[in-house]
Amino acid sequence: MIMRKRMMVTGMWCALVAAFLCLGATRAQAQSSLAVDIQGPGQAKMNLVQARPFAGGGQMTPAEKLQDLINKDLQFLPFLQIVPQSSVPGQVAGATADQIDFKPFGLAKIDVLVTANWTPGGNLGNVELRAFEVYSQKVLVGKGYDAVTDAQLPDIADRFCMELMQALTGQGGFFNSQIAFVKPSAGKGADIWTVRPTGRGLNRVTNYNELGMAVSPSWSFDGRRIVFTLIGSRGHYLGVWSGGGKPQVYTLPSTNVVSPHFLPDGQVAVSLTMHGKADIYLLNSAYQPGQPLVSGSGIEVSPTFAASGGAMAYVSDGTGSPNIYVTTVHGGAGRRVTTSGYNTNPSMSPDGKLIAFTKQLGGAQKVFVMDLATGQETQVTSGGGSDENPSFSPDGYFIAFSSTRSGQKKIFVTTRHGAPPVMIPTGDGAAYMPSWGPLAQ
Repeated sequence: MIMRKRMMVTGMWCALVAAFLCLGATRAQAQSSLAVDIQGPGQAKMNLVQARPFAGGGQMTPAEKLQDLINKDLQFLPFLQIVPQSSVPGQVAGATADQIDFKPFGLAKIDVLVTANWTPGGNLGNVELRAFEVYSQKVLVGKGYDAVTDAQLPDIADRFCMELMQALTGQGGFFNSQIAFVKPSAGKGADIWTVRPTGRGLNRVTNYNELGMAVSPSWSFDGRRIVFTLIGSRGHYLGVWSGGGKPQVYTLPSTNVVSPHFLPDGQVAVSLTMHGKADIYLLNSAYQPGQPLVSGSGIEVSPTFAASGGAMAYVSDGTGSPNIYVTTVHGGAGRRVTTSGYNTNPSMSPDGKLIAFTKQLGGAQKVFVMDLATGQETQVTSGGGSDENPSFSPDGYFIAFSSTRSGQKKIFVTTRHGAPPVMIPTGDGAAYMPSWGPLAQ
């Protein structure tokens, strides 16, 4: 079954609006016989083939471009193994089930077959995309887009892949979520940017350039604000961006403003040096500190909270070297959960069951994930370079982190199981300190 969507073209802005409003259709019927548990300990693999698109001569170029965009999107999904059609002697005479001989694909252990059919229409034409479960020959996802423009092709790819991920896993928010991160700017400055995990929708949030360094961004749980540290020539400040215009900047009674983070209720916790050492404070509605949320014998930094409420993790060096502790959102005495080594940069999973953090190994940082119920630590990044600042995705499956594995600091995506990292395109220059935002409301 194909769900058709009409794309109106009245300039670039209207095209993009149409892409997002009109493409957000209901998912097609998904078969329970084909599903993958992305949250479980095992990482199942499904084989997927994209059949060569059916298109007229004038439509073959955009058809191949869309196919390439879908392939690039699917590379972010480690439970899918992309198999070239040339390796399967299957007969695909058309884009619908009655035109496909599924038997050779089944014998080749292909799980999903994707077809594309282009027909004449406005702009580049109309396209129908289908994803079939090979065993049952049923449609997992079926979408139609009319009067397609070149500018809409990336969004069509994202939307189709989001629907496919939703059909296979029950979760598809990866493709329309956003990541805030830090990018160097003019002089010695740095600014906050946002981007979708596929590298699209790159947007500059702050514009301080050489006037300061905006670092350590953190999203609010409703996705409407980003809080960050602004390092100016005379000290540290707290910055709050509310989705448009210039961020508000607040002066706090501390020479250090470190690792601000939103709580689920919209309040902000931040590490401040108020009485000779760094403690974690809860800020009031005017973004000013009250009593410490966490205060111990050491330096307390890097608060992080579960979206489900209740749980909090942070870093303390009260026992000599930095370690990860957990407590409640009300603060109080923390429980140490890492037992050895140099451990920093915690990120709590939305359900509060896992903590991603960095551990120093041989002079470099690597990302680990701890199961709080068992205390088991699992290393999820390896190889060259240093990996830092992990941040869980809203579904708790993916983890973004910054790494020097490619030379310059860039942002990569892995999973809670340690899938091979994929770099997020963020343009020229370095990119670091990722913070994964919630799904759009």
